[in-house]
Amino acid sequence: MAEPTSVLSDVRLQFQDFFGALSLPKRITILAALGIILIGMVSMIFVANRSSWAPLFSNVEPGDAAAIVEKLQENQIPYMLAPGGRTIMVEPHRVDHARLTLAKEKVLPGSGVGFLDLFATPSLGETEFQQGVKFRVAQEGELARLISTINVVKSAKVSLAIPQKTLFSDNQVEPTAAIALNLTSSGASRKQIETIVHLVASAVEGLSPRNVKITDQTGTLLSRGISDDSAGGKMNDNYSYKSRLEKELEAKVVRQIEEVVGKDRVRVNVSATLRFDRRTIKEQLIDPDQTSVVSEQIVDESSTGTRSIPVGPAGVTTNLPEATGREAATVSEFSKKNSTRNFESSRREIILESAVGEVVRLSVSVLLDNRRSQILDESGNSLGRTNTPWTEGEKETIIGLVKAAMGYNEERGDRVFVGNMPFEAAVEEDKASEIEATRVRNKFILDVVRYVALGLSAKRN
Repeated sequence: MAEPTSVLSDVRLQFQDFFGALSLPKRITILAALGIILIGMVSMIFVANRSSWAPLFSNVEPGDAAAIVEKLQENQIPYMLAPGGRTIMVEPHRVDHARLTLAKEKVLPGSGVGFLDLFATPSLGETEFQQGVKFRVAQEGELARLISTINVVKSAKVSLAIPQKTLFSDNQVEPTAAIALNLTSSGASRKQIETIVHLVASAVEGLSPRNVKITDQTGTLLSRGISDDSAGGKMNDNYSYKSRLEKELEAKVVRQIEEVVGKDRVRVNVSATLRFDRRTIKEQLIDPDQTSVVSEQIVDESSTGTRSIPVGPAGVTTNLPEATGREAATVSEFSKKNSTRNFESSRREIILESAVGEVVRLSVSVLLDNRRSQILDESGNSLGRTNTPWTEGEKETIIGLVKAAMGYNEERGDRVFVGNMPFEAAVEEDKASEIEATRVRNKFILDVVRYVALGLSAKRN
């Protein structure tokens, strides 16, 4: 058995012979390849032995990042900052422990300052202004936390401007709110923005939705057009209701007409004019022919006996008992009646309140394809389709069907138009049918010619 030293010596001699036989460029190439392999192996060993890092928090605000780093240092948790300082990384096995520790210290990113944080340790001797500032800061923190719970919001910053109350309401300044959102890549929908606006407006006393402004990380104003009554939302709801009504009417008319003209042979378009404002009409009806007694007063006076009635010229002398030159007149019975009646005509009051979304007018246009019937030969093969317009009488019948399906109201000013034109798709279908019919006809002619030729050939033989 050969000794190890001799084996190594033989290998070395063989390598020297092999390497010495190579030209200089080949020697350089081999040495470079060996160097690259050696560097790669060293790099792999270095990377394998180096500690790996996992992201603890990403896209963190600078203020939150500084607070988090400070707490990590206090708790002796190794960390590393990515370029830009907005991503904090720790060792993978320390991620959960670090997050729990930071949650205990209340320094999670975007957590802000809430009521519990400010009032956990009450201090004595604070002025009313300091208490107001603390309350406002706590409100901002709580609102930021609330908004951050929405799935499309990474973080939120809320700033409130709440003026002091004045004695006179005319001089009172309305509070305002500014919200900066850090959104995900999917962004926020219109309804989500309206939800945030009304959440903030409901949480702050006296804050109107029109005074809430929202922007995203790109500086785009997202709350444009949102008012107290959510006019944008109402407009969208009104448009949705109008579109839904039109689609329902179109479907009803199409189902009715397709029974006559065939499937996919009719196109219907409905335009509805709706009234979304609420109206109240008060009307009083007075009938002069129908009257009733409202009040009646009857005075009846009567007396029986003798009493004197002054006669003679008027004056003091005539009324004296011993006056001369007069005669007393007597009366034995006196009666007086007075009757007063108050009448009033019949009156009726009617209050009409229109519903929101009332139909003011409907306009329906119907486009019919030409009548298309199969043309068959004696063998039952299709030779194409007819292309016949509908007659005026047939269109009048269709108009009646449309009016019945749409709920036509002439007093409302509804309009119905029925037109007749060949559809492009049907024309293309007819062309394809004609081509197929031509092919069948040519095949039939060729078969006839072939059979005739075979018959003549057999007859000759």
